[in-house]
Amino acid sequence: MVNFVHNHPDRPFVMGGMFHGGTALGGFADNRVKSIMTRSGHKVVFTEDESIIITDRSGNEIHLDTTGSNINITAPETMTLNCKNMFINVTESMNTNVGMNQNNTVGMNISESAGMNRTSTVGLLNMLSIGTDFITNVTGKMTEFITGNKESHTEKDRLRVANGKITNQSQGVFEQHSQKEIKNNSAEISKNH
Repeated sequence: MVNFVHNHPDRPFVMGGMFHGGTALGGFADNRVKSIMTRSGHKVVFTEDESIIITDRSGNEIHLDTTGSNINITAPETMTLNCKNMFINVTESMNTNVGMNQNNTVGMNISESAGMNRTSTVGLLNMLSIGTDFITNVTGKMTEFITGNKESHTEKDRLRVANGKITNQSQGVFEQHSQKEIKNNSAEISKNH
């Protein structure tokens, strides 16, 4: 508490302190906790060799964990980052958990690279829309497992080329339909069984 000699503003002196738990946190054992608290409820709490915690009355919190070398940032509602360029470097693992929806919008290009495996799982419908060309390059084996039906529609021509053998196998009826002529050309003798 500060007072003034004869109420003169140029002659202040400290009378003492008026502390209670509502104005700041106590030092506790060994006076290890220091804090700053505003009347509106914003707090900065320092603990010796342990942590620094910055909170406001709405529940926003920044926690610097000195013991664990961690930083936790918590917002009860929305968190927004605005910048020109952003770089995130993670030396080990990175996990992202989204409770409901996730939207990603990129103005130009997206590049992804995985050193080993990549797995995607979709619970219901998976849709892919491409404006121009679609290219898939597989250096090993490509396998499809479909428990239901597969339909493929092509507005123009379709070409299948294999340097080895092409095999069509069906447990039921095998049908070929054409509105025009069907041509089977072979450089050698053909067999139909």
